[in-house]
Amino acid sequence: MAQHVVENVQLRLMYELGEDDNGKLIYRTKNYNNIKVDAETAGLLQAAEAISSLQETPVSTVKRSELHFLIV
Repeated sequence: MAQHVVENVQLRLMYELGEDDNGKLIYRTKNYNNIKVDAETAGLLQAAEAISSLQETPVSTVKRSELHFLIV
């Protein structure tokens, strides 16, 4: 049976920049790499809040992205 192991974790913050000429929302994503594989959700949210407090643009979404590799 195949297994997987987490190789890399990213913290992704999506910023809402406003609207374009057609009224569609514009977003920008900033990735923070080399997050510890065993980082807990509460710690990631605290980091996201600390980073967003330094920004003028509001954060609309916080994501944890994991890269896995498969072991056969």
